[in-house]
Amino acid sequence: MPTYQTILVHFDQRAGSQSRLGIAIRLASDFAGRLVGIYLGEEPEITPSVAALLPKEIAAEVLRNTGAMQRAAEEAFRQATRAAGLSDVEWRAPSGSAIEAAVAHGRCCDMIVVGQPSPTEAGWSFPAQLVASVLLETGRPMLVVPYVGAPVSIGTNVLVAWDGGREAARALAAAMPLLVRARRVGVACVDPGASARGADAVGRERLAGYLHRHGIVAHIEHDDLGDGDVAVGDWLLSRAADLGADLIVMGGYGHPRWRERVFGGATRVLLATMTVPVLMAH
Repeated sequence: MPTYQTILVHFDQRAGSQSRLGIAIRLASDFAGRLVGIYLGEEPEITPSVAALLPKEIAAEVLRNTGAMQRAAEEAFRQATRAAGLSDVEWRAPSGSAIEAAVAHGRCCDMIVVGQPSPTEAGWSFPAQLVASVLLETGRPMLVVPYVGAPVSIGTNVLVAWDGGREAARALAAAMPLLVRARRVGVACVDPGASARGADAVGRERLAGYLHRHGIVAHIEHDDLGDGDVAVGDWLLSRAADLGADLIVMGGYGHPRWRERVFGGATRVLLATMTVPVLMAH
């Protein structure tokens, strides 16, 4: 049976960290996997060359503050995992570029749990950069937890977004450990231009057969939304609310990034307005 043996969770002092840690703990418990907490600070690294340019007391103060935040985060992580009865845990606080570390460590795990960038963050914030880099560069599935919090359960009622494309297929495969355990799996075929890729009637039948061979009886629906990825994102959120879904599974950035940036896209809509956790793969 498919499983998640190693789950990596981004944990720091930001609001929302406890919520995504709770999700990661539940996943590690359900799948008897190792839970790895990783501290990825957005503070600029104080290299020897940078430290040489700063007054000694300022450099020392920055290092003290950074170390104190790391230690506080580690203690909170260990307290939460002990309270949950987890024994197979690990804590990492890599040095150097936080984004590069996230990608490098993320490539050697089965699931990466991160937080949704908050709309209160101005511009291209660190959380937004982290989410984009993890999704596009690790080659691993990413679970994004809403900044407003997560449901008590996750993966009992799942909505899968399907357009027959590569990203959707990768997300579906990555979510299989959850799908085979779910009480209900719904599949929303929402891309109006995807018939040639496998979201047409024949493709939907093929998908139903594939899931059935894994013991999953899926409720598959299709809706012609006209042209527009933003409408797709909004419709997915609406269907998730209607169905009471506690998880959305979808491919991330199925279109070129420039097109997503200029026209908006389902990925951007979900990341901006998600109300339940979203499992993405690219």
